[in-house]
Amino acid sequence: MKPPADDSTKPEVDFSEATKGKLTCLLAFCVLVADLGSFQFGYTISVLNAPEQELQKFYNESFFHLFGVELGSDHSTLLWSCTVSIYCLGGLFGSLMVGPLTGSFLGRKWTMVSINLLSVTGALLMWGSRMQTSFQMIIVGRTIMGVHNGCAIGVVPMYLSEVSPPNLRGAIGVTHQLFITIGILVSQIFGLQQILGNEERWPYLLGFYIIPAAFQTLFMMFLPESPRCLLIDKDNPEASRKALKKIHGSHVNLDVYIQEMKIEHENEMKEPKMSLLALIKSRSLRPQLMVCVLVMLGQQFSGVNAIFFYSTSIFLQAGVPAEYSDYATIGVGGINVLMTVVSVMVIDKAGRKALLLWPVAFMAFSFAILTVTLGLTENLYCECGCQQGRWPTGVLDSAGSCILPNVTGPTGIPMTTAGPFEDPYQWIAYLSIVFIILFIIAFAIGLGPIPFIITGEMFRQGARPAAYMIIGSTNLVANGIVGLVFPILQARIGAFTFLIFMAVCVLLCIFIAVKVPETKNKTFEDIQKLFGVREDTSGEAPNGIQNAAYVGTTYL
Repeated sequence: MKPPADDSTKPEVDFSEATKGKLTCLLAFCVLVADLGSFQFGYTISVLNAPEQELQKFYNESFFHLFGVELGSDHSTLLWSCTVSIYCLGGLFGSLMVGPLTGSFLGRKWTMVSINLLSVTGALLMWGSRMQTSFQMIIVGRTIMGVHNGCAIGVVPMYLSEVSPPNLRGAIGVTHQLFITIGILVSQIFGLQQILGNEERWPYLLGFYIIPAAFQTLFMMFLPESPRCLLIDKDNPEASRKALKKIHGSHVNLDVYIQEMKIEHENEMKEPKMSLLALIKSRSLRPQLMVCVLVMLGQQFSGVNAIFFYSTSIFLQAGVPAEYSDYATIGVGGINVLMTVVSVMVIDKAGRKALLLWPVAFMAFSFAILTVTLGLTENLYCECGCQQGRWPTGVLDSAGSCILPNVTGPTGIPMTTAGPFEDPYQWIAYLSIVFIILFIIAFAIGLGPIPFIITGEMFRQGARPAAYMIIGSTNLVANGIVGLVFPILQARIGAFTFLIFMAVCVLLCIFIAVKVPETKNKTFEDIQKLFGVREDTSGEAPNGIQNAAYVGTTYL
């Protein structure tokens, strides 16, 4: 790659013009098509929840068909847990593919196209599992989907940040999280018994990925590549200018965008393609990396998965009939989508830091309230497990009936002969529902979408793929840890698990207030200066980064 021509004699360009970009029709369509990859990730997260009983029944039948023995309860639980969480393992591998694929080899656009082959393959395996009576095909298919998802959560936000003008980068970046939440909601709706979550149609529920994958592949092939990728990674200024004109329209000053990218390009000549290990070792980029990693860890350890876990039981305690509990959970998912839309509208006005700081603070407060309300709910009633109402002194007899000493009659009256139960503490469950909804609102506005946005903003082109490899791996590893550890904690300490999540939110809130800068309406170079990375005219890498630490053609 030849170094760019010396532009020192050219008049200085006012980069403030770059913050006046508009959302063109083509830019909006690029965002919509790219976000179909995010949609598939969200669909993967929640697709197994609704048809769990039908799938476990299929697992038992398939195991007996293959091995001639019944699948024991413990083995069934272990096999199902592996099925649910195996996509995290595939996703970890997929996240490590982001760097090698998205550079000069395929670029952003063709990476999104090519990984849909994985999506289609995984979907066909899961769809055909019932015809072959093979639960292994579901596990393998979900693993392959994990590889796709791990790569998608890196390349999609990267593409979005690079095609967006600075003044729209936040709003467009949030659409990545928006389509994740839409994918979760769609999987919850399709998973209803009346639609695809029944014994006859669950293979179509698992094979649905083919539709978004086909649409994304078909349309993305005709959409422009990221202009930054064309200029900086592929060294093709003319193609970059054409892509800019297509995306932003001919009415904008293309020289402003080109000049800003050239400055970044010149700095990239001092900083060749950065490997994953080089990024970890880099002293200059360590503050940015620490900010992105810790905020992403905060997202996963914030307890949002615990909130969704408790939501169904809390709705039941508040009097929602069991047959409608799935609809209540879908309602929570709908709130998640709606508030992410609100985040799209306000992020470029309120800024990234404010939308991280105050919602996380409120999440910590919500956990304090929920610890009290759920703790009271769990401890004010008996532990007999009775389905007809909970009583403070109830116990189970040898026949499994609830015995109520000294409640409505002589000792030993069974529950079936007792008077109707009026729960004096039902208002506590209502209060819990209110704070669960408020928690979801706070998460969807701030901590849900912003970690992916700031990752795209805080690194130059050379380090960006490696950064997304690290952040994607962090997301999936932390997701897997929460999935494995939370059920154990919940069984041992119940609602007091929320105290751990509250402590995480408090520490994260302090970290955001002290260490996370505001990146609203700033160019990539301006953001680098916030961390003390200055342009060095000597030709040496800035702030002590030596070129020997970089590897131009490898990302590991």
